[in-house]
Amino acid sequence: MVAPLAIDPDALAEGAGRVAAVFAAFTAAAGAVYVLNDWLDRDRDRLHPEKRHRPLASGRIGGAGALLLAALCLAVLATCLLLVPPAAAGLVGAYLVVNLAYCLWLKHQPLVDVSIVALGFALRVAAGSAAAGVPYSSYLLICVYCSCLLLSLGKRRHELALHAAAGEAHRHRPALQHYSVGLLDSLMMVMLATTVISYALFTQGGLFSRHPLLATLTLPFAVFAGARYLQLVVVHDTGGEPGRDLSRDHAMLLNAALWLGLLIIGATT
Repeated sequence: MVAPLAIDPDALAEGAGRVAAVFAAFTAAAGAVYVLNDWLDRDRDRLHPEKRHRPLASGRIGGAGALLLAALCLAVLATCLLLVPPAAAGLVGAYLVVNLAYCLWLKHQPLVDVSIVALGFALRVAAGSAAAGVPYSSYLLICVYCSCLLLSLGKRRHELALHAAAGEAHRHRPALQHYSVGLLDSLMMVMLATTVISYALFTQGGLFSRHPLLATLTLPFAVFAGARYLQLVVVHDTGGEPGRDLSRDHAMLLNAALWLGLLIIGATT
């Protein structure tokens, strides 16, 4: 959603309302998908030490409550789509269709499962650009896709290691029987390299076009973020909840603060 800020900050200010509507639309679409996914996976989630506490898996919300929540999300989605440009609405629709396919079938297909998750975040970036009326950045889309794929692979690695000792990995997530720790480690290294390279190429344009030195100075922060994530997953056995794990890591938070500071300088000077 914040892609326009990285490409054209002025366009984001002019199209803030449309971007906010797209943000709400994606939130509602994701909410509906999560309700469906958690309902279908409620029996498997009960085997997971953390997911068993989710409302549907724990039984705090039953079928009627899940149906009501999904309907509410879809109603919000339909309303928001009336407020956004057709191109952005189409991307939201594509996100919904792809993720419905994920819930019903694709999540059980190895490699496809993590690819669909990463694609969803790339669609968010594309929709943000369409809503603000700024050109797409191919390098930014590649960077977002590969970085999210890296996080998804790390999550699969954590799940595989967590359940492998008890021989229950495939019961929690059937696709895990087609992965191995070695394969996931190799794929994560590839995704990290691709993320850094695409980010480096992205910084040569957009808000960095007038600040080539500043662009170079942001690259070490991108490299550190990826390397630190690998360290957390491989050495410290985290990665089950990437957002939570990264937001609680002091080194990552400091790196993000310094990185953000440079980005703000690039956007305002």
